Amino acid sequence: MPQMTIDLSVNNIARIIQSMSSQEIETLYLLLTEEGKELIKRKKDSDSKSVKFMTREEVFDV
Repeated sequence: MPQMTIDLSVNNIARIIQSMSSQEIETLYLLLTEEGKELIKRKKDSDSKSVKFMTREEVFDV
């Protein structure tokens, strides 16, 4: 994943977070936790088609 360095004060970061929607805050939380790392790994697997995920019908035998 590409990385970049920016110079932001704590106050600016706080203002940015306060202006985020609930969905954006949830996404940020996921990206900053181990759960987020797992989700990113699954997305890469899905994008590369290296893993075949089960459909809803396959999971629940509909």
